[in-house]
Order: sequence, then structure tokens, then C-alpha cells
Amino acid sequence: MKSTLDKTENHMSYLTVITETSELEEYLEKAYQWLVKRTEVPGFRKGNAPRDILEKHVGREKLLEDAIKEALPAICNDAIKEHNLEPIMQPMVKIVQNEPLKFEMIVALKPVVELGDYKNMVVEADPLEVSEEELNDILDNLRKQYGGHVDISDSPIKKGDKVTADVIGEIYESPIIRNKGVSFELNSEFAKEIPGLADKIVGLKKGEESKFKLVLPDDYENKVVAGKEVEFTVKIHDVQGTTLPELDDEFAKKVNPGIESLDALKDIIRTNLKNEKERNSVANYEEKVVEKLIESSKMEYPPVMVDMELQALIQEYKQQLQATCRDEKEFEERMKQVPEAKLRESGKPMAKKRVLWTLVVSEVAKSEGISVSAQEVDEEIEKMLKDAGQRKEEMRKYIQENNGRIEVENFLSAKKTVKKLVEIVKANTPAES
Repeated sequence: MKSTLDKTENHMSYLTVITETSELEEYLEKAYQWLVKRTEVPGFRKGNAPRDILEKHVGREKLLEDAIKEALPAICNDAIKEHNLEPIMQPMVKIVQNEPLKFEMIVALKPVVELGDYKNMVVEADPLEVSEEELNDILDNLRKQYGGHVDISDSPIKKGDKVTADVIGEIYESPIIRNKGVSFELNSEFAKEIPGLADKIVGLKKGEESKFKLVLPDDYENKVVAGKEVEFTVKIHDVQGTTLPELDDEFAKKVNPGIESLDALKDIIRTNLKNEKERNSVANYEEKVVEKLIESSKMEYPPVMVDMELQALIQEYKQQLQATCRDEKEFEERMKQVPEAKLRESGKPMAKKRVLWTLVVSEVAKSEGISVSAQEVDEEIEKMLKDAGQRKEEMRKYIQENNGRIEVENFLSAKKTVKKLVEIVKANTPAES
């Protein structure tokens, strides 16, 4: 076997491996022994055909393919050892030719984490008091909920108005966007994937039509047209403005008939916000601590880790969506509304965050010598199965057979590690903070 380390970049090593056919002889014999027992060869009882006869019958390529499939794990392992690589997962392999065997291999390397100085890290908790800004945000949202819409056909469109329009975008006279009679609120969320489109609609009036050109961003979800210039035609059919109720005692009674004044409503909002902050304070502080440690740490890891985490996130989303659908047809229709490219774009930041969290928390666990006993795993599984009813034993079996214990162990280890990390940081943080 001859292996060449072509390059290492982004914590990924790229190798080319060539193996002589003679080195596969052991695996060719195994492939023959397996195939001969399962193949009918004219003139021979099953299992008795000589290897050369079987090879002519099924084709040498078939024998080689089976032998290569069997041999690849050992050959890859030898190449990894030869170059002193530390992989984090099974290598990705692309067969270039079967005889002599030549393949390309990509090895995702074990991450390297240099933790920040968490022993002396200080993190202040978020204040539990409710600010005037937070209170006003709630009041503004309530006003929008209890507000209405009025026809403002003669007025130019402004941000916040509700618009009904035809929006058509074409590249070389081929439509990429064709929305006719679509209604939308012209706010910060409208068509944010096409910078400038909302601004072009501002100022138009009912009955007006406008033609203009915009360049799609390079990261536009449809890669075929990303970076291209689009000619838009927008025709306005209807415009409605939002009317907001006065912020007074009468408004407060509409929101909650049991209260008599705006001040009373504000007191209720403050109390609810403070209670919510208190409920979330532990989780929010843990998040701040880990996020600060991530910022102060140095990490090298293969990008494929983020790709795998992203795929897991998408799978979670699909499973949750499917659980809310009546049948497969409804599931497929709802999936069409959110293309996978859009899911990947929106999910990538969370996938990266999960990877970074896992890396720093795992490294802290090593540094602090944190471990989880078999008894702790058993107790946690029993908690999980507490409300399983008649399916308890079925679910227990599923956990045991599908790496469930490892997942539970990882969960408990992360929980204990974050708790320990928070204790260390709190000891450094002044009490008045």
C-alpha cells in the first residue's frame, strides 16, 4: 500500500491511497467464499464452483467490489496510522479505480481546544428588574394587537402599512418571483433576503406600478441566480395603514377587563416580566457563562462537524413537523413551503453554536475530571420512562439498542459540567452583581 498525504486544511486531511491487487487477495478469497454459497453456477452444485469459474459467471468487477468493501476499513486505518492522524469520525472515501485499487480519502481531524481562563472568569447576571424600555415594548405590541387597519389609498406607502400587490421578478425575461395579489406588512421581515426591495415599495400609492432593478446577494438561496440582476415589476392594488389605540385607562380595560387603569396594567406587566426573568435566570446565566468561555477559547475543528449537526437539526425539524400533520401528503405540502435550502441557511448558526458548546463543555469536563456513573445513567433513564405507561419496556429496549445510554451519559456530563463551571464563575463574581 502506498499512501500520500496531499494536504491538510480546515482541520481536514486529504490522502490518496493505492493498493496492489495482490494485497487484496485475502479479501478476494473471502468475497469468493461468500458469493459461491449464494450463487447458482450452471454445472455446479451451490457452493462448489471453483473461483475462476465463479469469477467468469458473476464478473471480476463484482468480486472486486465485494473485496474492496470488506478491505477498506483496514486499509483506511493503516493509512491513518501511517500519517499519525487523529480522526474524529469515519473517513470519507471516493474510489477512483478498482484494479489496482486507488481511492481518495478525507479525514476529519479531532478538534483541538485551548480553553480560556475560566478559573478567573467573571460574568455578571442579567438584572431582574424590568426596564422602562422592556415595559414599553410590551405596551407597543399590545397596541398593535388591539389596533386596526384603515384605507389610505391616497397616501404614499410607509413602513408598517399593509399592502396588497403584484410582485414579479425576472432574469432574462424568465420569472424567478411571481406573486400576484399577495398581501404583506411592509416591515423589517418583508423580503429581507432581497435587500432594497422594501425600500423600493415605500412611497408608492394604490394603483401605481413601478419597474426597477436589484442585484440578488451572493448568498441568495437559489444559487443559480445568486449575484444576478433582477428586473422587478410591482403593482399596488391596496394600501391600509395601522391605527393604534391611545395608551390610556380605556385601553387598559380592553386588554384586561378586570383592571381599572393604565397604571394597574403596567404593574401587571412588570410583575409578569419579572417572574419570567426569575424563571429563566438560571438558564440565561448558564448560557452567558458558556458563551463567554467560547469567546475566550481557541478552537480548531473540521467544518463537517457543523454540517452533521445541521443535518441533525433539520431531521429534528422534520420529525416535529410530521408529528403535527394528519398524513404524509400534508407533511409533503408543508415541507414545500420551507425549502431545505432555507432550513440549512436558517439552521447553520444554531448548528455551529451547538458544536462550539459541545467542544468547550467537553474540554471543561476533562479539565475538572467530571464523570457520570452507570447508576446515574440508570436513574436518569428511569426518570425519562416514568410516564411511558405500557410502552415503558419497549422504550427501555430502544434506548439500550440505539446508543441511548451514551446520549444520556453525554447529557448528564454536560449538565454536571455546566453546573461546575457556573459555580467557579460565580465565586469570582461580586455578589452585588
